[in-house]
Amino acid sequence: MKFKVSDLIQLSIFLISLLVFAKKPVPRYLRLLPIYFFCLMIVDKIVDYTSDLGMHNNIMLNIWGIAEFSFYFFVVHEIIGSMKVKKRILYIIIVYTVFAFVNLFFIQNNDLFNPINFTIGTVITVVLCIYYFFELFQKTEAQSLTRLPSFWIVSAILFNAVLIFPIWALFSFMDQLSNANRKSSQIIFNNIIAIFNIISILTYILYSIGFLCRIRTGKSTL
Repeated sequence: MKFKVSDLIQLSIFLISLLVFAKKPVPRYLRLLPIYFFCLMIVDKIVDYTSDLGMHNNIMLNIWGIAEFSFYFFVVHEIIGSMKVKKRILYIIIVYTVFAFVNLFFIQNNDLFNPINFTIGTVITVVLCIYYFFELFQKTEAQSLTRLPSFWIVSAILFNAVLIFPIWALFSFMDQLSNANRKSSQIIFNNIIAIFNIISILTYILYSIGFLCRIRTGKSTL
């Protein structure tokens, strides 16, 4: 396995995410984010390892995608204030997870990228993030967004979901293209990886602001 740029990016955001524990109390969704980033690193290395062995690993990516979207839903559930919407999000998590696994193993049942689960997960993520912003800007009391971790975390989730969707769509297309023209598909793959790394960096910058603004807030009030 080779050390990639994405490995450095993931390791950096994992270490930065640990700073959430520098100021207590720590909201539950913030406590879970370091675990999420750690799991992301592990999954990525397993995928690299299996890929080096020439093994198909789309099934792991599909399973991780289900877990990742469900985690996004849960983060928004923890942040928003409406109890009615919170309950609905819990139902969404259950229904989406059950449907996604049934679709993955019994309906599509292949070792290719699963576009249906990914598309549904992306749409739900975008809708929930938009609702968070709607609820946030409907509040009467003035809030400084620069000191609001939830704003930056949800912004990172929304930014990543919207921009990663076409990237994975291209990967799905390349699964078919690679069989017909391996040379041209490799060129496209290298360009997509570069774009993916840029998106990851920008996404993790938003996450980092969300983690660090809690520390800055604490110091500014001394």
